[in-house]
Amino acid sequence: MRVVSRSAQLFGVAPLVALLLLAPAGSAQVKDDRHDAYVRAHISWALYHETGHAIQDFTADRFVMTAQEREDHADKIAAFLMLPKRGKVEEFQFYYDAAIDLYMDTDPPDPSHVYAPSRVRAERMLCMLYGAYPDSPWTGDAQELKNRSDQACIEEYKAFREETVELLGFARDVTSIDEPQFIDPRLMAAGPQHQEAYDYLETSDVLLDLAIDVEEWLPGLQVSEKKFQIVAQECPGYHGFRYSWDQSAVVACYGAVQQSMNRSGHVFALVDAPDEETSAGEEEAASDEGETGFEEEAFFED
Repeated sequence: MRVVSRSAQLFGVAPLVALLLLAPAGSAQVKDDRHDAYVRAHISWALYHETGHAIQDFTADRFVMTAQEREDHADKIAAFLMLPKRGKVEEFQFYYDAAIDLYMDTDPPDPSHVYAPSRVRAERMLCMLYGAYPDSPWTGDAQELKNRSDQACIEEYKAFREETVELLGFARDVTSIDEPQFIDPRLMAAGPQHQEAYDYLETSDVLLDLAIDVEEWLPGLQVSEKKFQIVAQECPGYHGFRYSWDQSAVVACYGAVQQSMNRSGHVFALVDAPDEETSAGEEEAASDEGETGFEEEAFFED
Protein backbone atom coordinates (compact mmCIF):
# COMPACT_ATOMS: atom_id res chain seq x y z
CA MET A 1 0.00 0.00 0.00
CA ARG A 2 1.21 3.51 -0.73
CA VAL A 3 0.95 6.17 1.93
CA VAL A 4 1.49 9.81 2.81
CA SER A 5 5.13 10.86 2.80
CA ARG A 6 7.18 11.64 5.86
CA SER A 7 7.91 15.12 7.16
CA ALA A 8 11.60 15.09 6.33
CA GLN A 9 10.88 14.24 2.71
CA LEU A 10 8.08 16.75 2.39
CA PHE A 11 9.47 19.75 4.18
CA GLY A 12 13.24 19.38 4.06
CA VAL A 13 15.67 20.89 1.58
CA ALA A 14 13.83 19.39 -1.38
CA PRO A 15 11.02 21.44 -2.99
CA LEU A 16 7.88 21.46 -0.90
CA VAL A 17 5.52 20.33 -3.63
CA ALA A 18 5.48 19.30 -7.25
CA LEU A 19 2.84 20.93 -9.44
CA LEU A 20 0.99 18.88 -12.00
CA LEU A 21 0.84 20.23 -15.54
CA LEU A 22 -2.80 20.25 -16.51
CA ALA A 23 -4.71 20.62 -19.75
CA PRO A 24 -5.46 24.17 -20.96
CA ALA A 25 -8.43 25.92 -19.43
CA GLY A 26 -11.65 24.85 -21.11
CA SER A 27 -10.52 21.23 -21.45
CA ALA A 28 -11.08 19.96 -17.95
CA GLN A 29 -9.92 16.44 -17.29
CA VAL A 30 -8.37 14.31 -14.59
CA LYS A 31 -4.83 13.59 -15.72
CA ASP A 32 -3.73 10.72 -13.47
CA ASP A 33 -4.34 9.03 -10.13
CA ARG A 34 -2.64 11.71 -8.04
CA HIS A 35 -4.47 14.52 -9.80
CA ASP A 36 -7.71 12.61 -9.31
CA ALA A 37 -6.92 12.36 -5.60
CA TYR A 38 -6.28 16.10 -5.43
CA VAL A 39 -9.47 17.00 -7.33
CA ARG A 40 -11.50 14.69 -5.11
CA ALA A 41 -10.01 16.14 -1.91
CA HIS A 42 -10.37 19.74 -3.10
CA ILE A 43 -14.05 19.34 -4.03
CA SER A 44 -14.87 17.19 -1.00
CA TRP A 45 -13.38 19.68 1.46
CA ALA A 46 -15.56 22.45 -0.01
CA LEU A 47 -18.70 20.29 0.17
CA TYR A 48 -18.04 19.17 3.74
CA HIS A 49 -17.52 22.82 4.69
CA GLU A 50 -20.94 23.62 3.23
CA THR A 51 -22.37 20.66 5.14
CA GLY A 52 -21.05 22.42 8.25
CA HIS A 53 -23.32 25.33 7.35
CA ALA A 54 -26.20 22.88 6.90
CA ILE A 55 -25.65 21.64 10.45
CA GLN A 56 -25.67 25.24 11.68
CA ASP A 57 -28.95 25.75 9.83
CA PHE A 58 -30.68 22.61 11.11
CA THR A 59 -29.57 23.26 14.69
CA ALA A 60 -30.33 27.00 14.52
CA ASP A 61 -26.76 27.81 15.53
CA ARG A 62 -26.40 30.25 12.65
CA PHE A 63 -28.60 32.68 14.55
CA VAL A 64 -26.14 32.93 17.45
CA MET A 65 -22.92 33.10 15.40
CA THR A 66 -21.27 35.96 13.60
CA ALA A 67 -20.39 35.46 9.93
CA GLN A 68 -16.74 34.84 10.85
CA GLU A 69 -17.69 32.36 13.55
CA ARG A 70 -19.91 30.48 11.10
CA GLU A 71 -17.06 30.06 8.63
CA ASP A 72 -14.57 28.94 11.28
CA HIS A 73 -17.08 26.53 12.76
CA ALA A 74 -17.97 25.08 9.34
CA ASP A 75 -14.25 24.46 8.78
CA LYS A 76 -14.02 22.57 12.05
CA ILE A 77 -17.13 20.51 11.28
CA ALA A 78 -15.68 19.63 7.86
CA ALA A 79 -12.33 18.64 9.34
CA PHE A 80 -14.06 16.56 12.01
CA LEU A 81 -16.25 14.68 9.52
CA MET A 82 -13.29 14.06 7.21
CA LEU A 83 -10.99 12.68 9.90
CA PRO A 84 -9.51 9.36 8.74
CA LYS A 85 -10.20 6.09 10.44
CA ARG A 86 -7.24 4.85 12.41
CA GLY A 87 -4.89 2.75 10.31
CA LYS A 88 -6.59 3.69 7.01
CA VAL A 89 -3.59 5.11 5.20
CA GLU A 90 -5.52 6.15 2.09
CA GLU A 91 -7.85 8.22 4.29
CA PHE A 92 -4.89 9.98 5.90
CA GLN A 93 -3.60 10.73 2.40
CA PHE A 94 -7.00 12.09 1.41
CA TYR A 95 -7.07 14.38 4.45
CA TYR A 96 -3.53 15.61 3.74
CA ASP A 97 -4.42 16.30 0.10
CA ALA A 98 -7.20 18.62 1.22
CA ALA A 99 -5.11 20.29 3.92
CA ILE A 100 -1.99 20.85 1.78
CA ASP A 101 -4.15 22.27 -1.00
CA LEU A 102 -5.40 24.90 1.45
CA TYR A 103 -1.93 25.42 2.94
CA MET A 104 -0.41 26.20 -0.46
CA ASP A 105 -3.37 28.18 -1.82
CA THR A 106 -2.24 31.42 -3.44
CA ASP A 107 -5.69 32.66 -4.43
CA PRO A 108 -6.57 36.06 -2.97
CA PRO A 109 -9.31 36.02 -0.33
CA ASP A 110 -12.84 36.30 -1.67
CA PRO A 111 -14.00 39.79 -0.56
CA SER A 112 -17.58 38.55 -0.37
CA HIS A 113 -16.68 36.03 2.35
CA VAL A 114 -15.10 36.26 5.77
CA TYR A 115 -12.90 33.18 5.69
CA ALA A 116 -9.68 33.10 7.64
CA PRO A 117 -6.55 33.07 5.44
CA SER A 118 -6.17 29.74 3.65
CA ARG A 119 -3.00 28.82 5.53
CA VAL A 120 -4.70 29.44 8.86
CA ARG A 121 -7.58 27.19 7.78
CA ALA A 122 -5.12 24.47 6.79
CA GLU A 123 -3.22 24.77 10.05
CA ARG A 124 -6.51 24.37 11.88
CA MET A 125 -7.22 21.18 9.90
CA LEU A 126 -3.78 19.79 10.68
CA CYS A 127 -4.14 20.69 14.35
CA MET A 128 -7.36 18.68 14.50
CA LEU A 129 -5.73 15.73 12.75
CA TYR A 130 -2.83 15.71 15.20
CA GLY A 131 -5.18 16.24 18.15
CA ALA A 132 -7.21 13.20 17.10
CA TYR A 133 -4.16 10.99 16.52
CA PRO A 134 -1.14 12.31 18.44
CA ASP A 135 0.38 8.82 18.56
CA SER A 136 -0.10 7.94 14.89
CA PRO A 137 2.90 7.47 12.58
CA TRP A 138 0.92 9.38 9.93
CA THR A 139 0.62 12.69 11.77
CA GLY A 140 4.24 13.81 11.75
CA ASP A 141 3.53 16.28 8.96
CA ALA A 142 0.48 17.60 10.79
CA GLN A 143 2.56 18.03 13.94
CA GLU A 144 5.08 20.12 12.03
CA LEU A 145 2.59 22.37 10.24
CA LYS A 146 -0.18 22.90 12.81
CA ASN A 147 -0.53 26.33 14.40
CA ARG A 148 -0.88 25.23 18.02
CA SER A 149 1.24 23.35 20.49
CA ASP A 150 0.90 19.57 20.68
CA GLN A 151 -1.09 19.72 23.90
CA ALA A 152 -3.29 22.57 22.69
CA CYS A 153 -4.29 20.58 19.60
CA ILE A 154 -5.10 17.52 21.70
CA GLU A 155 -7.21 19.57 24.10
CA GLU A 156 -8.91 21.52 21.32
CA TYR A 157 -9.82 18.31 19.52
CA LYS A 158 -11.29 16.74 22.66
CA ALA A 159 -13.30 19.88 23.41
CA PHE A 160 -14.62 20.12 19.86
CA ARG A 161 -15.50 16.44 19.80
CA GLU A 162 -17.57 16.84 22.96
CA GLU A 163 -19.18 20.01 21.59
CA THR A 164 -19.98 18.30 18.30
CA VAL A 165 -21.50 15.25 19.97
CA GLU A 166 -23.75 17.62 21.92
CA LEU A 167 -24.49 19.67 18.82
CA LEU A 168 -25.56 16.58 16.91
CA GLY A 169 -27.55 15.25 19.83
CA PHE A 170 -30.78 15.95 17.97
CA ALA A 171 -29.86 12.96 15.79
CA ARG A 172 -30.01 10.46 18.63
CA ASP A 173 -33.78 10.18 18.65
CA VAL A 174 -34.00 9.20 15.01
CA THR A 175 -31.34 6.53 14.67
CA SER A 176 -33.85 3.68 14.79
CA ILE A 177 -35.66 4.44 11.58
CA ASP A 178 -37.98 1.63 10.49
CA GLU A 179 -37.50 2.54 6.85
CA PRO A 180 -34.13 4.23 6.47
CA GLN A 181 -34.20 7.24 4.26
CA PHE A 182 -31.49 7.77 1.71
CA ILE A 183 -30.14 10.98 0.32
CA ASP A 184 -29.91 10.81 -3.43
CA PRO A 185 -27.59 13.52 -4.80
CA ARG A 186 -29.17 15.23 -7.79
CA LEU A 187 -27.30 16.32 -10.89
CA MET A 188 -29.18 18.98 -12.77
CA ALA A 189 -28.56 19.60 -16.47
CA ALA A 190 -25.22 21.23 -17.27
CA GLY A 191 -24.45 23.62 -20.08
CA PRO A 192 -22.05 22.48 -22.80
CA GLN A 193 -19.24 24.51 -21.26
CA HIS A 194 -19.48 22.46 -18.07
CA GLN A 195 -20.17 18.98 -19.47
CA GLU A 196 -16.82 17.69 -18.17
CA ALA A 197 -17.82 18.72 -14.64
CA TYR A 198 -21.16 16.95 -14.98
CA ASP A 199 -19.45 13.80 -16.28
CA TYR A 200 -16.92 13.87 -13.44
CA LEU A 201 -19.57 14.11 -10.74
CA GLU A 202 -21.70 11.47 -12.44
CA THR A 203 -18.87 8.93 -12.64
CA SER A 204 -17.09 9.70 -9.36
CA ASP A 205 -18.37 9.04 -5.83
CA VAL A 206 -17.74 12.54 -4.47
CA LEU A 207 -21.39 13.43 -3.93
CA LEU A 208 -22.39 9.90 -2.96
CA ASP A 209 -19.68 9.69 -0.30
CA LEU A 210 -20.97 12.89 1.27
CA ALA A 211 -24.52 11.54 1.22
CA ILE A 212 -23.43 8.31 2.91
CA ASP A 213 -21.59 10.23 5.65
CA VAL A 214 -24.64 12.38 6.29
CA GLU A 215 -26.85 9.28 6.46
CA GLU A 216 -24.44 7.64 8.91
CA TRP A 217 -23.50 10.52 11.18
CA LEU A 218 -26.31 13.02 10.82
CA PRO A 219 -29.59 11.11 10.50
CA GLY A 220 -31.40 14.06 12.02
CA LEU A 221 -30.96 15.87 8.73
CA GLN A 222 -33.03 13.18 7.03
CA VAL A 223 -36.16 13.46 9.15
CA SER A 224 -36.33 17.16 9.82
CA GLU A 225 -39.41 19.06 8.69
CA LYS A 226 -37.36 20.39 5.80
CA LYS A 227 -35.50 18.03 3.50
CA PHE A 228 -31.70 18.13 3.33
CA GLN A 229 -30.41 18.01 -0.25
CA ILE A 230 -27.15 17.59 -2.15
CA VAL A 231 -27.36 19.15 -5.60
CA ALA A 232 -25.02 19.79 -8.53
CA GLN A 233 -26.18 22.53 -10.87
CA GLU A 234 -25.33 25.55 -12.95
CA CYS A 235 -24.89 28.68 -10.83
CA PRO A 236 -25.04 31.69 -13.17
CA GLY A 237 -22.63 34.35 -12.05
CA TYR A 238 -21.15 32.22 -9.26
CA HIS A 239 -18.29 29.73 -9.45
CA GLY A 240 -18.09 28.16 -6.04
CA PHE A 241 -19.64 25.73 -3.61
CA ARG A 242 -22.38 26.94 -1.32
CA TYR A 243 -25.14 26.05 1.08
CA SER A 244 -28.57 27.32 0.11
CA TRP A 245 -30.36 28.28 3.31
CA ASP A 246 -33.67 28.60 1.43
CA GLN A 247 -33.47 25.15 -0.17
CA SER A 248 -31.57 23.34 2.63
CA ALA A 249 -29.16 22.20 -0.04
CA VAL A 250 -25.42 21.76 -0.30
CA VAL A 251 -24.71 22.91 -3.84
CA ALA A 252 -21.80 21.98 -6.10
CA CYS A 253 -21.74 24.53 -8.90
CA TYR A 254 -20.51 23.05 -12.16
CA GLY A 255 -18.27 26.02 -12.79
CA ALA A 256 -16.46 25.43 -9.51
CA VAL A 257 -16.08 21.72 -10.22
CA GLN A 258 -14.61 22.45 -13.62
CA GLN A 259 -12.22 25.03 -12.18
CA SER A 260 -11.09 22.39 -9.68
CA MET A 261 -10.38 19.97 -12.50
CA ASN A 262 -8.32 22.59 -14.35
CA ARG A 263 -6.34 23.74 -11.36
CA SER A 264 -2.80 22.64 -10.50
CA GLY A 265 -2.76 20.31 -7.53
CA HIS A 266 -0.23 20.51 -4.73
CA VAL A 267 1.01 16.96 -4.90
CA PHE A 268 3.79 15.27 -2.99
CA ALA A 269 5.41 11.88 -3.46
CA LEU A 270 4.11 8.84 -1.67
CA VAL A 271 6.25 6.33 0.16
CA ASP A 272 5.89 2.71 1.18
CA ALA A 273 3.79 1.77 4.17
CA PRO A 274 5.43 1.08 7.55
CA ASP A 275 6.24 -2.50 8.38
CA GLU A 276 3.46 -4.90 9.32
CA GLU A 277 4.22 -4.61 13.02
CA THR A 278 3.44 -0.90 13.00
CA SER A 279 0.30 -1.39 10.94
CA ALA A 280 -0.86 -4.17 13.24
CA GLY A 281 -0.30 -1.90 16.23
CA GLU A 282 -2.56 0.69 14.71
CA GLU A 283 -5.24 -1.91 14.03
CA GLU A 284 -5.04 -3.12 17.62
CA ALA A 285 -5.48 0.44 18.84
CA ALA A 286 -8.44 0.83 16.52
CA SER A 287 -10.16 -2.15 18.10
CA ASP A 288 -9.77 -0.50 21.50
CA GLU A 289 -10.91 2.98 20.47
CA GLY A 290 -13.27 2.38 17.56
CA GLU A 291 -12.35 2.74 13.92
CA THR A 292 -12.26 6.50 13.98
CA GLY A 293 -10.20 6.79 17.14
CA PHE A 294 -13.13 7.94 19.27
CA GLU A 295 -16.23 6.30 20.64
CA GLU A 296 -18.58 6.18 17.67
CA GLU A 297 -21.54 5.16 19.82
CA ALA A 298 -21.25 8.43 21.73
CA PHE A 299 -23.19 10.09 18.91
CA PHE A 300 -26.19 7.88 19.35
CA GLU A 301 -26.18 6.45 22.85
CA ASP A 302 -29.37 6.67 24.89
